[in-house]
Amino acid sequence: MKTVPVLFCSLMLMLAAGAQTRFESRTICQDLQYGYQLTSVDLNGDGRKDLIAVDERAKDLAWFQSPGWERHILARDVPRAINIDCWDYDGDGIPECALGYHFETNPEKSEGNLVLLKSGGRVVDPWTPREIDRVPTVHRLRWLDPTGSGKKLLVVSPLVGLQARAPLYEDFAPVYAYIPGEWKRETAFQDRRGILHAVIPVAWKGKGQGLLTAGFDGLHLYSPSAGFPWKGIRLHPGDPRPCPECGSSEARMGTLGKKRFLAAIEPWHGSQVVVYQEEGPDWKRTILDTSMVNGHALATGDVDGDGRDEIVAGFRGKGYQLYLFKAKDSRGAEWVRTLLDDGGIAAADCKVEDFTGDRKPDIVCIGASTANLKMYVNLGPASR
Repeated sequence: MKTVPVLFCSLMLMLAAGAQTRFESRTICQDLQYGYQLTSVDLNGDGRKDLIAVDERAKDLAWFQSPGWERHILARDVPRAINIDCWDYDGDGIPECALGYHFETNPEKSEGNLVLLKSGGRVVDPWTPREIDRVPTVHRLRWLDPTGSGKKLLVVSPLVGLQARAPLYEDFAPVYAYIPGEWKRETAFQDRRGILHAVIPVAWKGKGQGLLTAGFDGLHLYSPSAGFPWKGIRLHPGDPRPCPECGSSEARMGTLGKKRFLAAIEPWHGSQVVVYQEEGPDWKRTILDTSMVNGHALATGDVDGDGRDEIVAGFRGKGYQLYLFKAKDSRGAEWVRTLLDDGGIAAADCKVEDFTGDRKPDIVCIGASTANLKMYVNLGPASR
């Protein structure tokens, strides 16, 4: 394990050439109850990404329509909503959204409703839910394209196994897969022990997507196949301390030129921002930051257009801040930390995409205790 030098600056992202990228903070919403997840998807077919704000303490699920960010209700009476992902599986031009709600960390107290939301014609009216399963501690839902054909599976991951209890959660957490239309539960794999916090589809090699997982036993990569179970390999054990301060909590893939890296928050809801880079068959673990309290928000994207992805990371605990990390060169040996928001958002999730239509990636985050939704509009480089 190694900690690289990280330079600290604020207000603007310092680029290698000496220019600066400016961000303007805009509040989309400030009356959530406790924001958890943020999903960007074109819900009305106008070619612009809308935002779904998963609010785990609200009864209704809201979405915000681009470009004016009008608020609409996507689903009513879905308490303790925890995760959503959308894909147009029937090809009608409007995506269907898989939603998990009635989440609790204790399997005995979690109904784990898994429903599919479908528009009834007017997307601004509440969508119709159809229950397809119940998965106690349902926690992550992702559409995954295993072959690159455009035909996706729904991957559903509970937080823990049925016998798991705090603080060590000593049971194997399953991951399920569903073929659209059939909605038959298949166990994709069940060899991850303890908390399984994140599952992330990634373009790893070849045409199809692999599934990256982050949990108590670190980072693993699974290769989906026609049958079950899927085979996985461990990339790195993550934080080496004893559980529950072990392993990984969140992970995202990024690139530095042609070279890929993994960004992670460690351990579970932890204090560290970590980068993993390939060294032959192994992955070198580098700690960029240890200042977060209840780290949760993580995203990657090339905000300055130099061909190298930056890392956005934020935390929900006391003194909450939102950071952006930039590698000074394609080797990733040294990173610069920028303070994007000092006390304005207890970030639980973030997305890096062009939300304004100017071809510059913006940053949007959802706040937990701050109960808000904020956009950091990319204004481009400052004049010199």
